[in-house]
Amino acid sequence: MWKVDAQVFYWISTALQRVQVAARILVDKQGLKKNDKISEQRRSELLEQVTKLGDEIGVLGAQLTFTSVRRFIEVLKAGTITYGSLIDHLDQIDRRLRDELSLATVLVIDEKMKELFESAALFGPDVESKFPQMSEDISEAGKCLALARPTACVFHLMRIMEIAVQRLGDKVGVQLVNELNWQVILDQINKAIRSMDHKLPETKLFAETAFHLYSVKIAWRNEVMHPKQTYTAEEADIVFRNVRTFAQELARII
Repeated sequence: MWKVDAQVFYWISTALQRVQVAARILVDKQGLKKNDKISEQRRSELLEQVTKLGDEIGVLGAQLTFTSVRRFIEVLKAGTITYGSLIDHLDQIDRRLRDELSLATVLVIDEKMKELFESAALFGPDVESKFPQMSEDISEAGKCLALARPTACVFHLMRIMEIAVQRLGDKVGVQLVNELNWQVILDQINKAIRSMDHKLPETKLFAETAFHLYSVKIAWRNEVMHPKQTYTAEEADIVFRNVRTFAQELARII
């Protein structure tokens, strides 16, 4: 799978069509014959246009079409070319591109989801710097959400929460290595926070972080940290946003 900007599809289709139409107009409506040679100026212009077309098709990943374009570029560089040969080469490129695109499936990510798919730091720089071991799962959770794979998104969020809960437990002096029940986790953390000096400013930060952990539990829709069988896109989005807020709050106290 490769990522291609939608503008590339548009530019390739319109550029190829413009050159094809121009060549046919010259032959069909302006009295030129297919065995007439194109002018040096037109050959130079075509070489520039087709070279750019080849670059864009290379980005698209259409290898057979790219080969046809490169072959046509070599013909243009070699010297004279007839209008008949020009039309034949353009038609072959067009057919190759259509055939290759017919074998591909195009997934469109709208503007609202683009950041989820592309961003390298969806939870912010503090989380990235303090919890680098979360980075891959944060990125994958965003991609899964953008690609409408909500349950897979929550599985990556579970891996993030396993790290985050353990770090919070370590910070308040509670061992939570094998604990998966949300309520047990919350009870132990809240108990540890209640034993702290309430006059200290960091105690308030711990309490706020525990509150956001409770919000994750509610969004999770399961008594244990393992995801439920399936999640809708809306449910996964809520879990994602709550896990992000919790991780950001945790980063403030680590």
